[in-house]
Amino acid sequence: MFFEDHSLTQTIGQIVVGLFFWIMIVKNLRVWQFNIERTGAILPKPQFFLVVNFTLQFFAGLGLIVDYEASISAVVLIVLTVLSTAMFHRFWTMEDPLRNNYHMLLFFNNVAITGALIMII
Repeated sequence: MFFEDHSLTQTIGQIVVGLFFWIMIVKNLRVWQFNIERTGAILPKPQFFLVVNFTLQFFAGLGLIVDYEASISAVVLIVLTVLSTAMFHRFWTMEDPLRNNYHMLLFFNNVAITGALIMII
């Protein structure tokens, strides 16, 4: 059965992390054009990469939510989180203090999320 070797707090934490990625998919789909432009500045065929990213997030998040291949799901989400952070939250390159601070916050938020995913592995 799912979650049989987890404590209640581990189960809740794993579900919350999976739901976080689903919430981020919804948030990012709501600003689809912005994400196409932002990704297109870094990668060719941004629509393709965004669809792949959201699809992987969806199924890996689902894996965490239902505890199916949770370790593999966590590794997939770690890779996506690290790559996205490296591409979009390079706060040390930003001169505007507000943008710098905002992206530093997002950078370290993603570090914390990566830590939670490591604990799931």
